[in-house]
Amino acid sequence: MPPESLMAQAFKPLLRLPLELRQHVYRIYFSSLNLTYPHFSQPPLLSSSRQLREESLPLYWQNARFSFQGTKHLVDFLCSIDQSSLSNLRHISVCGFPLPLYPDDVDLSGYITFSLNYVLLLFPGLQLATFEVKDPYHGDGVGEDGWGHNATYVTVESLIQSQGFKELIYTVAHDRFFTPVSFTSYGVGSQPKTETTGRDPQPSTWDAMIKARDGAESGAAVTMYRLLHDSKRRVPLKTAFETVQTEDEEKAEGQIEIRVKRGRGVDYVQKGAEPDEWGQRLLEMFKDSTWKEILGEGRYVDAEDDPTAHL
Repeated sequence: MPPESLMAQAFKPLLRLPLELRQHVYRIYFSSLNLTYPHFSQPPLLSSSRQLREESLPLYWQNARFSFQGTKHLVDFLCSIDQSSLSNLRHISVCGFPLPLYPDDVDLSGYITFSLNYVLLLFPGLQLATFEVKDPYHGDGVGEDGWGHNATYVTVESLIQSQGFKELIYTVAHDRFFTPVSFTSYGVGSQPKTETTGRDPQPSTWDAMIKARDGAESGAAVTMYRLLHDSKRRVPLKTAFETVQTEDEEKAEGQIEIRVKRGRGVDYVQKGAEPDEWGQRLLEMFKDSTWKEILGEGRYVDAEDDPTAHL
């Protein structure tokens, strides 16, 4: 007996259940899947029979959790699935590396570095329930500097103003990115000029931003937590540098988790429209070339070994 027939036989008892019960089984099963790209394939249920595939495929995309080690892998995957699958996708986690690209294959003297919020513009119809992002600019083995601190702060703020997800969970190794950063520029024949990028009070400013966008009574909110190393607890923070005491009264250190929740009833579907100048540049690149062509022409720059070097 061919393997396909054996598989169909294995799932045959499922077809004896009413459709409503089958859908409940599908949801439970797919919710247990944590899939890491590119090391996964679709579960056997989806290839057991035409009927089961047609019934369960939308629920697969809506309930399984897809993880990506970097932004390139995320773009690889989203460019490989059809529009229906993309629109049903609900749970993604990714390490949000920048995406440096050369504008064309003629002049490779300078590239443009796009942050994660711009990448979302490439995928109209995206409507995630949860979008988990690990910050790439801080943590063990990362060359941290002011550029990285600034990139984290700006990326979080830009994502708060983006579309494509109902809830954003952004995790950073520590809170140093909240410190104001000074940059010194050296012009030819002029004195060095130092500028400082300030920081607004957080999370209150971001919370006001999302409430102004979605409505003060909509349930929209930005909250911030410290994830404690000692007990895996998550402690809410009212301010960026709030001291958290552990049970032994020592100052606790740990990751910072920023949660952005969109308001009830708001339209958070990614439209891929009305971008700023840089978003328009990225959309034009993908209008003129496919992702496969961009990779084949050597226009993608790998930023994952040293992300701050490409800012």
